[in-house]
Amino acid sequence: MSDIAQESQSFSPDDMVVLFELDATAIGGSILRFTSSAWEDKEIKFDGNTYSPVPVEAEGFEWNGRGAFPTPTLRVSNVNKVASAAVIDYEDLLGATVKRIRTFRQFLDDQVTSDPTATFPIDIYKVERKTAHNKVFIEWELSSAIDQEGRKLPGRQVLRDACTHRYRTYNVATATFDYTNVTCPYVGAATFDENGVAATNETD
Repeated sequence: MSDIAQESQSFSPDDMVVLFELDATAIGGSILRFTSSAWEDKEIKFDGNTYSPVPVEAEGFEWNGRGAFPTPTLRVSNVNKVASAAVIDYEDLLGATVKRIRTFRQFLDDQVTSDPTATFPIDIYKVERKTAHNKVFIEWELSSAIDQEGRKLPGRQVLRDACTHRYRTYNVATATFDYTNVTCPYVGAATFDENGVAATNETD
């Protein structure tokens, strides 16, 4: 029996710890890690990562036998404005990945019995839409990573003679190219034609 299973079935299990990762790297952002618990008012570490204490409410992760995917709700405090800044910079964080990691306090990095592998099955979801945003909290509706509206397999539709990635933009004021938030950040000087032959005239 695994450590997590053994502890969860004990007569007096340890304090449950719920950790959240909001990963916006796929849309140009960073990873926000936070936790909310009644017994912890400082940063905690698990598997080498630091999680900040932030009031969080999460519900709707339960699966049922009717075949429908759950659509959880994640509500994060907006008091420190960190989540708000990310929402503004990265289009409500739509498409960001949310992980919910559940473990027990005894398995955290600062404990004698620390164990980064001792977790319940990790829940992985995508931010489907923002449902509320005010000075108190921000709320998102999540969806399963395999239940994305309008998605195709493979994940990106291939179009002939076109690339849907953002390469760069030209800043007229500075006469330079801007690579901020690009999804295909090639910064080399060489250019090539459709046959892979180096071209002498650059086109944008």
